[in-house]
Amino acid sequence: MSSRADRLFNRDLVLLLAATFGALANYALMLPVAPLWASDGGAGAGHVGTITGAMMAATVLTQLGMGWIFRVLTLRRMVIVGSLLLGVATPAYALSPAIAPMVGISAVRGVGFALVVVAGAALAAELAPAGRLATATGVYGVAAGLPNVVALPAGVWLAQTWGFVPMFLTASALALLAVPLAAAISAARTRGGVRSEGSGHLPMRTWARFLAPTAVFAATALALGGATTFVPLAVPDPGTATISLFALSALMVLGRLLAGRIGDHVAAGRLLLPAAVISALGMGGVAVTTGSDSGVLTVMAAATFGLGFGAVQNDSLVTVMQRAGRKGLGTASTVWNIAYDGGVGVGAVLLGVVVAASNYTWGFAVLALAIVALAPVAFRLQRAAATAPGPPTGAIDSDL
Repeated sequence: MSSRADRLFNRDLVLLLAATFGALANYALMLPVAPLWASDGGAGAGHVGTITGAMMAATVLTQLGMGWIFRVLTLRRMVIVGSLLLGVATPAYALSPAIAPMVGISAVRGVGFALVVVAGAALAAELAPAGRLATATGVYGVAAGLPNVVALPAGVWLAQTWGFVPMFLTASALALLAVPLAAAISAARTRGGVRSEGSGHLPMRTWARFLAPTAVFAATALALGGATTFVPLAVPDPGTATISLFALSALMVLGRLLAGRIGDHVAAGRLLLPAAVISALGMGGVAVTTGSDSGVLTVMAAATFGLGFGAVQNDSLVTVMQRAGRKGLGTASTVWNIAYDGGVGVGAVLLGVVVAASNYTWGFAVLALAIVALAPVAFRLQRAAATAPGPPTGAIDSDL
């Protein structure tokens, strides 16, 4: 009979999943609502974009400073502080829809978001039972991804139905509920609240080993950023665009969960190539059907991309976690999240540049080709995973 510590859904992991859902529901609800609030206040399209831009810029800058933050806060306390920042800052939007204060509030929320996503992924690995790393990160991915599936489309509807201020208070309450949940996670189960202090002192060979899996992941993140930004503009029928984004988000969660289930039975890195191929095919399908009346085909293509992206998400995260070792979980999570957030931001800009010079079809095609260009790297990772002795499947290398 397995002990409680060996159970996947042990008390502490469940608390982490619930806290993650609450904090990231705040993020997902406000992602479309904050710009809408500014637009209703009279801001132009160019200025409205700076609200999301400020949040993501603050997120990446905070992630770049994680080496110092790890020495000050435990992973558990990072989730607590990050959730507090998200929850306390959100109601401040109600004070004014003016751009300047909204940019400042968004930057504060970006810091909180960075703390939650980096510490959450590292804690999921810390709390994973022996041999269940891939499954644990997959389940964590569901908790992190479900808010996008539910809250992204719901946020605007709720704001228009309830009003903006009740929407802000609801989003704030969800993040603040995450605080006691994260505080209840046992310090003993997280190895005395380890600070991942080795993150700033890992040998260069370990940093270099992060590069290949995060590069493959970043290529798919580029495509995600372009798709989520421009599919609503590129698809003629608004209903098709909405369903396509919903299908993409839902299949991302499913892809991550399936990759987690499979990943504990194969070496980390084995799934990157097929997952990258699936995501490239999906983005290629979006390129081919964009601008046409092929609504069902567009939805299917977006769903295919989402499935592949979710699998790349999980397998790349497991790969960097294993390569970092227990002392470097924070660093692995930081590098991976920078690839995610940076890739999404750059992808939106890249697609905008290509579209301005040509059209949406070529823009989405370029994003598909970016994934294809990294396929040889994914192939080498697959070959290496198949031949290397490495740590036991689903385990974290502890001696790096």
